[in-house]
Amino acid sequence: MRSKLALYNLSASLALQFVTALVGILLPRFIIEAYGSSMNGMIASITQVMRYLSVVEAGLGAACIAALYRPLASNDTYQVSAVLSAARVLYNRTGKLFAIFAIGAVLVYPFLVYAQISIFTAGAMVFIMAGSGLTEYYLIGKYRVLLIADQKSYIISLIQTAGVMLNAVICILLIIYGFDALTMQAAATFIFASRAIFIKRYITRKYKQIDYRASPDMQSLEQRRDVFIHQLNGLVVFGFAPIIITIFCNLKEVSVYSVYSMVFVAVNMFVSAFSSGLMASFGQVLAKGEVSVLRHSFKSFEYVFSGVLTWAYTCTALLLIPFIQVYTSGIQDADYIRPDLAILFIAVGIVSNLRTPHHMLIQAAGHFRETRNPAIIEAVISLAASILFVQWFGAAGVLLGMLCAHLYRTPELIWYTSKTILEQSPTYGLTRSIRNVGLGAGAILLCTYFFTRGVNSLGEWFVWAIITAFFVLIIVVAGNLICEPRSARTVLMRGQTVYRGIRSKSQ
Repeated sequence: MRSKLALYNLSASLALQFVTALVGILLPRFIIEAYGSSMNGMIASITQVMRYLSVVEAGLGAACIAALYRPLASNDTYQVSAVLSAARVLYNRTGKLFAIFAIGAVLVYPFLVYAQISIFTAGAMVFIMAGSGLTEYYLIGKYRVLLIADQKSYIISLIQTAGVMLNAVICILLIIYGFDALTMQAAATFIFASRAIFIKRYITRKYKQIDYRASPDMQSLEQRRDVFIHQLNGLVVFGFAPIIITIFCNLKEVSVYSVYSMVFVAVNMFVSAFSSGLMASFGQVLAKGEVSVLRHSFKSFEYVFSGVLTWAYTCTALLLIPFIQVYTSGIQDADYIRPDLAILFIAVGIVSNLRTPHHMLIQAAGHFRETRNPAIIEAVISLAASILFVQWFGAAGVLLGMLCAHLYRTPELIWYTSKTILEQSPTYGLTRSIRNVGLGAGAILLCTYFFTRGVNSLGEWFVWAIITAFFVLIIVVAGNLICEPRSARTVLMRGQTVYRGIRSKSQ
């Protein structure tokens, strides 16, 4: 059953990531053409401001999910209700605090960009975009944590996929018909908020036994302060870049950064889709104390994940600059062809994603307090190095700062999970990572030698992308099959078991 739900979550997550990535690539082009690079940079910058305001959640979501694993595994409805009742109370408090901070951002942010965007436009944009956060805290949060912990995150993914598609169509139509940026963003916020209706309807129908007004168990969420440290670390390390660039450079540089970032957000969404639907499965295995099962399942998962990571980033290294050339053709108000940004984004993406499976174990096991100090050190390194290097290298300097932080944190986190949770040596995973880096480098050299990369249109780029993806896939799959045939057989057997289970259920 766990494998079947994991497959549902994985499939729905992949669909969501694909649609989100596609929209994330298409929509900024329309925004830049219609409103200019400064407006696109401001929207990207405000998006990061909203993510920073989300620190008011203070680790509540992840703490709720971790607290729900055990009562859900033992069908303890009373404890599930107590945890979710506590979540309801705390999410309502969080919503009020978020609203106060959002009002502060409306008053302060416009003065950071007043020389490039009018004060009224900047303030109104912050106000409109804050609506998404209020929806999350007041309407969706307590339902989302239940679905994720109960291995039904595919419900959220499917609803959100439909919302993203509808949002893209409406926003593009509004841009084409000449509506201003504020109207376009207001429509996007309204569509995002409307998903709460469908999520609540599903919860009401499928979880009738849950009482959100039960006596709240606040003690079960005591780890939320430690979770908050990890979330704050993630915001500093992964999300502070546009704000630093806004302060020390300008909105056009933010726009350039955001164009490269949107590609890597899409790549990371695709890669992370192979892990996001599995955390609840590992959480329930740990809740039952099945360490041996966890070790074997994690080995198979890491084998697949490392291959997907290698394939995705090898293709990105070959296809990124040709895509940026086509994507920004005709745009003259900023220099978008930046090989230095491409190289640094790839390096940051690879190093940060190497720890994704292990970070997922930290969350599943609830080891937030034990790992908070290294998280704090990583955030300090990232912030200090980014502010230092941005003075000399602009947006590339921020990426250098992020890379310094990742080079510290990734090996430390892998060592911790291997020794503490998996109780095994980390050298096995290290050997696999080195092998996959070699396979990726070899694929890049072969593709560069045998194929030409000159493209003049999006159609030509797609043809080149399909050829490249297929060629790289053969090299990565063949290399991993030859080097780890036993792991390949295990993954294949698991897939066949899940397929038979789904097929027998449908008959």
